[in-house]
Amino acid sequence: MTDLLDLAPLSPMYETVRRPLYTETTTSQALYLPIAPPALGSAGAIIGRELYSGKAFVYCPFSAFGDGLPGGNMIVLGDTGQGKSALTKTYAARQIRLGRQVVVLDTKEQKEREEGEWAALGRSLTGKAPVKFVPGGGRGAACLNPMDPAIAGKRQVELVRTIVELGLGKPLGEFAGSALRIAIRRARQRAGELGRAPVLADVAAALRSPEESDATAKKRTQDELLGDGLETSYVLDRLCGSEQDATGDLTGMLDGPTSLGVDLGADMIVFDLTKVPSGGVAMTILVAVISVFLEEVWLRPLCECGTEPGQHDRIVVDADSGAWELGPNPGSGCRRYTQRKRILVCEEAWHILGTPQLASLLEKFLKFARGYGLSCIFIVHHLSDIDDSPETQAALKMADTIVIYRQKKAEAEATVARLGLPSWTAEHIMRLRRGIALWKVGEVVYPGVQHLLVEAEQHLCFSSGSMTDLTTALPDAA
Repeated sequence: MTDLLDLAPLSPMYETVRRPLYTETTTSQALYLPIAPPALGSAGAIIGRELYSGKAFVYCPFSAFGDGLPGGNMIVLGDTGQGKSALTKTYAARQIRLGRQVVVLDTKEQKEREEGEWAALGRSLTGKAPVKFVPGGGRGAACLNPMDPAIAGKRQVELVRTIVELGLGKPLGEFAGSALRIAIRRARQRAGELGRAPVLADVAAALRSPEESDATAKKRTQDELLGDGLETSYVLDRLCGSEQDATGDLTGMLDGPTSLGVDLGADMIVFDLTKVPSGGVAMTILVAVISVFLEEVWLRPLCECGTEPGQHDRIVVDADSGAWELGPNPGSGCRRYTQRKRILVCEEAWHILGTPQLASLLEKFLKFARGYGLSCIFIVHHLSDIDDSPETQAALKMADTIVIYRQKKAEAEATVARLGLPSWTAEHIMRLRRGIALWKVGEVVYPGVQHLLVEAEQHLCFSSGSMTDLTTALPDAA
């Protein structure tokens, strides 16, 4: 008889060892089927593996669109250091290999590198430095002109009004709004006579020097029209500064001609906003201007072959109704027009989703993302960082893919309640290990998706260098 002492029942090995489970194919299928969500297919970017099946987890909103996934917008949540940034960086890089184009609003600074954490990845993929915005300007800093001719006239008016309202902290009244529209028109005219593009300072000057003909057209006196726009001119002065005062919130970033040295055809464009104070009026306004600039310039229709829709033949598909679609482009050899797919990544997106004006401004991106061929990705730590305004709630509802890394009890329960997830997911989220997330794609929940990095990706995606000992090896996900 075997001596019981030989079994060492109290040894750690005995306590933790697990006997092998031998199953036949039908048995393993029977065990797996009750908990196995359907696969997303094999087309797209490889994320890692789905732990409950051991299969590769492949995700692409453009490939899965229409098959249970109504849109391509995504929100990524989780505590610090659980793998949010590493996932998003590798996902973006892998999508670029599939022909996608990516823009990043990078607000997360790596102090030891003195730049945003997406800068290294952007340089490795495109060889170009990020587009960096610095309060006060300076060498290598970029400036984006809200009055740039590349932005359509109507959108210019909407954008300048948004800038003023954000600076003022309240909506403009009818008289002030009318005075601003007149001043924008006059600023364009006066700058055109000088052979240059108008800037915000021209609008402020036009508000302080209204023309009598404009006042007469509005049944106002010249002094009344001046009074209508005087406060608005002061707001623009405070934001943009002047030759005597360079302390404006937007000085060096939005107060001059566009000096944006950016290749809009590049695979990845990184807007480095790390030097702009988070949560301040400058950050809010800067994101608003970049958003409109991207909508008007970057999101223009373009085929994957690099040509515009007008260069493709029209093919009539229904002679009775006259319905047609875009077909081949003989010049490029393209067989059919296929909209180029684009991805917009917003790091530390609480300052966007948490600001009703910005959430409302980006609503067009989210609502019409399918028409643009666009997928928006918002990265936040916790939903408690975001207010519960109608604009924010609308943005959250348009996120058809939700990725949640480990969160503490209170945050996990609040996240589940706010996003309408099954009740069992709250405790599950609390127990997730680093690099493993719960994914909700459409209406399907994948409880455990492990993100995997190859060795070449680790040094580009690791964002915790300041907290890591030199002798510590890089983790699988940062």
